[in-house]
Amino acid sequence: MKMSKVALGLVSALTGLSVVPSALANPVEGFEFHGYFRAGVLMSAENDFKRANFAGQKETLGRLGIEADNNFSAQFANTWTWDENKSFKINLGFGTLDEEAGLSSSAEVKSAGIDNGFIEFKGMSSSGIVWGGGREYGKDDNYIFMTDFFYSDMSGIGAGIVDYEIGESQWDFAYIASDRSDSDADRWSDGPAEPGNNETNLNNLMHALHLAVSYGDVRLSALLKGMPDNWDREGNEWAETGFDLTFTYTMHSFFGLPGNGDSRLILQGGKGLGAGNLLGGTITGYNAYAPGSLAQGQHNDWGPAGDATYLLTHLEDDDTSGRALLWGRYTFDNGLSLFPSIQGQYNHMAAGDARTDADYNYWVSAMVRPTMPISEYFYLQGELGYVYNNWGGSSWNQSKFTIAPTFIMATPYGVAPEIRFLASYLPKSWTNEQEQADGSTELEDDFIVGIQADVWW
Repeated sequence: MKMSKVALGLVSALTGLSVVPSALANPVEGFEFHGYFRAGVLMSAENDFKRANFAGQKETLGRLGIEADNNFSAQFANTWTWDENKSFKINLGFGTLDEEAGLSSSAEVKSAGIDNGFIEFKGMSSSGIVWGGGREYGKDDNYIFMTDFFYSDMSGIGAGIVDYEIGESQWDFAYIASDRSDSDADRWSDGPAEPGNNETNLNNLMHALHLAVSYGDVRLSALLKGMPDNWDREGNEWAETGFDLTFTYTMHSFFGLPGNGDSRLILQGGKGLGAGNLLGGTITGYNAYAPGSLAQGQHNDWGPAGDATYLLTHLEDDDTSGRALLWGRYTFDNGLSLFPSIQGQYNHMAAGDARTDADYNYWVSAMVRPTMPISEYFYLQGELGYVYNNWGGSSWNQSKFTIAPTFIMATPYGVAPEIRFLASYLPKSWTNEQEQADGSTELEDDFIVGIQADVWW
């Protein structure tokens, strides 16, 4: 790599050196390549074994056997170290770009785009790592793998420091900006906001300040948010501020039981822009579609106004939400492992909801994934899942039963690629919606089968 004279002079000035030291001229480089992909196809028995669309929400029922979309992502990083405690790292990531790329079973080239681009400085402060750029922030450790539930997603563009040590505690500080990526809305429109016809501030910016501290097995996280002129297409003004709090307790046992296990308790609460689907997060596509408020998410029967990303910031100042999650793992002496997860969220809508004449909604779900090794390269796994929804007194539920014979190659590198054969039965499936005699629609059963390859490294 060549360095221009201007850049060379800047480095010399900033380091207080008149010449470039030999350590900087010959830095130690370290290259990293991480990634994840799942590639599979699911087919619906009720649709003549054509490709199945989403049969249910994986974050509540469990992902095994109903995760219709494929995902491809790769993360590259290069580190330059020129002193024992000084280094900087460039991180660049690529991922699947759109829904069609994720739902296609073709072997042709998939659409992809950049999903991470940030730098890290180590040694700039007495401890911790300083970062800046666009990144998936706050997701790595706040994750339930059986449901693919990121209960915290604070991604965006910003800057901060992670793992800063104060005594025996570790702190994270960050500023994060986020907004929608909507080509149908004019980001720069400054026309008047007229009732029923507004095109201003639909891609408005949300500012967020994050503060978190970890001490032993306890972690506390706070997110303060502001969004000036938070309007919708109808000219309605929504909350401009909000906050949310997350408490996490990690147990080195299965909820206190003796034996080989571990578990985690998560409690979250938020108000204003910290409620609903923004509980624990910023403006991201994941938060728009993940479990949150039943008044948000995707509502196809509402027309364009039911788009999940459009509804994400439609919260009143006094809207409040609370979420609780319990999940863990327990392994018996015979090798059988159980991975259960119980979660739920309650949402209070301060001004009510004109569509349902309700001022509250909530959901509760439970799932478990049992796995049993049969041989070194083969094991059986399955999932049972159930979710109950209630919107102002009107309730509905859904369940799922999955079995998945799985081939696996466990390696000494921590990588364990899998090939799964999947079969799922859903008594009420999103893939089989039938119109009734009275004009209403009801979900009926479907049997989903498929195959999937999955690996992370």
